[in-house]
Amino acid sequence: TISHLLCDQVEFANVIVLNKCDLMNEKEKSDVKTLIQLMNPSAKLVESVYSKVPLNMVLGTGLFSMSEAEKHDGWLKEARIGEHTPETVEYGITSFTYRANKPFAPHLLQRALDAMLDQTAPFDESIVLRAKGFVWLSTFPQLQGDFSLAGHSFSLVPGNPWWAEIDKEHWPPNLEEAIAPLWKEPYGDRQQEMVIIGQQLDKEAITNALDSCLLSEDEMARGQDVWNEMAADAGDPFREDWDAAIDQVLNGDESGHGHDHQHE
Repeated sequence: TISHLLCDQVEFANVIVLNKCDLMNEKEKSDVKTLIQLMNPSAKLVESVYSKVPLNMVLGTGLFSMSEAEKHDGWLKEARIGEHTPETVEYGITSFTYRANKPFAPHLLQRALDAMLDQTAPFDESIVLRAKGFVWLSTFPQLQGDFSLAGHSFSLVPGNPWWAEIDKEHWPPNLEEAIAPLWKEPYGDRQQEMVIIGQQLDKEAITNALDSCLLSEDEMARGQDVWNEMAADAGDPFREDWDAAIDQVLNGDESGHGHDHQHE
């Protein structure tokens, strides 16, 4: 199972980063650290928030020991038998990239992502373990949405501006050529690009579910003002968090403002 794979990785690691510590209280954090230390008492445990870790704590640490690694049961088995089954095969892990050139309606995307977390139709045949990428919301045409899903929670927060929002005189050299395949007038580089990783993935069902969150051709033709009105009528579940995050940046606080949507 995936649980076994994760346990193998924790037991074999030299450095373990405990991320999102800001989302745990002290007891929860202590419980997690105790469990990790029981599984791997020799590993260096590093706490972090938003994955901010000094590089010297995870690179060039000098903690790897070949003699110790050779004592690991899995290492010995593969060294002696000479066989290695890739984790993608052993655990049935596959992935694909979802792409589209229309914006998501926020309330429909929220509904789909909730279903993805809860493994309810149309995601009941798929086990989505991880998803990450860039999202175009109909209500925020200026900014990319940074999307991340893992376990029982997802976040969708404002990211960098789309290149279409930036005057070309401020573009880095060779950028125009590099992103030419992505450029679609009149919306430029705005797009959906989400990598989906999981087990028993029903690519067609997931693609159809996400496609159903996109604006229709008729809605696309009606323009931004109508998109905003549609979102106001239907309710925009991301509006409050996005407005707060943008305000923080405008006020000089770039530490970020995120909100995880969690399900049990």
